[in-house]
Amino acid sequence: MAYCRLLLIGLPAVLLGFLASSGPALSADLGPGPGAAYVQPAEPTSQWTFDFTPYGWFTGINGNATTRGHTVDVNETFIEIAENSDSFAALMGYFEARKGRLGLFTDVVWADLGFPGQLNVKRSPFARLPSATISVKGRAQLDYESTIIQSGVAYEVAKWANGTGPGFTALDVTGSARYWNQQTDLTLNVRGTLEADLKRLGLKVKRSRSFALADGGTLEWIDPVVGMRLRHRTASGSDLDFIGDVGGFGAGSEFSWQAVATYGFDVSMFGSTMRSVVGYRALSVDYSENGRYGRNGIDWIQHGPLLGVNFSW
Repeated sequence: MAYCRLLLIGLPAVLLGFLASSGPALSADLGPGPGAAYVQPAEPTSQWTFDFTPYGWFTGINGNATTRGHTVDVNETFIEIAENSDSFAALMGYFEARKGRLGLFTDVVWADLGFPGQLNVKRSPFARLPSATISVKGRAQLDYESTIIQSGVAYEVAKWANGTGPGFTALDVTGSARYWNQQTDLTLNVRGTLEADLKRLGLKVKRSRSFALADGGTLEWIDPVVGMRLRHRTASGSDLDFIGDVGGFGAGSEFSWQAVATYGFDVSMFGSTMRSVVGYRALSVDYSENGRYGRNGIDWIQHGPLLGVNFSW
């Protein structure tokens, strides 16, 4: 499981800290008289606090996907994906437990969607006949089911008060693991053309043929991830959070990165107050592997706005 956590998707940060105990106190007398004794003040205890944020991530995708050696370019906005997808479903949520400087978090993203792509290939397969080329063009339908789970630890390394009010700014370092499970089903409607110009023989060949290909593959791996998170609470109690992390490093994917910015604020609805979270998230990954029938992989960035509701207790 990897950190995903971009998200601190609108976590109200809690002003907790471990209060250092004061030194031993003497009795109220000027000197340690016969009845004087050391008094150890009681040390306040920090309590666990919890945050849960279900959210929607309206993501577009830019990059490419490779299934069994067939690479399809994908450049689709969320609106285009929603319009062209036969099925669109998503389940996303962020949870964090915090005590003092320590935070434990998990972020889950599951989505099942489909979108079109483009296949364009031109090659010269014959070394002795450089004029002979094979051109393949076609439309593709990529059905994509994705599960991303990131779990890890956040530790507060610095904190600054903002004036005399409740506001503050805090900096956390994070370490996590991000689990990826990506399943792709690729359908191609393709037209291939072979062209060969054999001048010495006085021949010119051009043949075209249409065909369709349906294929599929599953990719699964775990990335180690490190990052930082900046939490800023305004005097009015609203929260701004900025998250950045990097991972993979060849241990899972070649490289992955994430950037998230969220704003949490209270909204009054039906006589009660609800904390809403809005923001923007970008998650990029470059992963590939050699399978039995060719190369499989994805190299793209998912990005788009997010909207959620935060519950704290």
